[in-house]
Amino acid sequence: MPVSRILAILAAFALPLGSAQALTWDETVNGDLSGDGNAPTLIGSLDAGNNLFSGTMGSLGGTGPLDADVWNFTIAAGYYLTGINLVDYSAQSGSPSNESFMAIANGSTIDFNNPLGHLSNTLWGYGQDGFGNTYVDLLALLDAGPMFAGFGFDGPLPSGNYTFWIQEGSDQINYGIEFVTSPVPVPEPGSLLLLGVAGMWVLRRRRR
Repeated sequence: MPVSRILAILAAFALPLGSAQALTWDETVNGDLSGDGNAPTLIGSLDAGNNLFSGTMGSLGGTGPLDADVWNFTIAAGYYLTGINLVDYSAQSGSPSNESFMAIANGSTIDFNNPLGHLSNTLWGYGQDGFGNTYVDLLALLDAGPMFAGFGFDGPLPSGNYTFWIQEGSDQINYGIEFVTSPVPVPEPGSLLLLGVAGMWVLRRRRR
């Protein structure tokens, strides 16, 4: 059996129990997600695979208090956040909106009033991301940001603790968003051998 296949099997057995069963948070079942950036809903560590969050945000007709949804989650060591996919989006008015907003921050809270502290943020626009289509790549939109100041990031998000905030300004929106976590790739045996050789070469040069 190839060494790479053996390593893959060992890695699978090393995953925590239950990691194959991705998490689902449905507001109609699990309760309303927090609307407070200082006290987000604590999700804990996301499972490997596709973790689905579904609920309602905004306000019908844009009147009355606007319902924000905010949740805090952890990407475990050895994993990356490789996708944030919009899998469902429908406006109560029947018309797509241009005023949906999302932001992500490092840590256990997110400041609604200070985008400088955001890792990234952006508006969702109908022309920009094609509302009504499934699997719209929201992570790519955040990666291309931030739109309103912030730190910015490049590529998949590494292990750590994050807070995610979504908001709609002029309608009531039903949404479904998948957070996809994937294990950090195990280096191929050939790569490990090259690293070992390079390390020995560096040691030999230091001894000279």
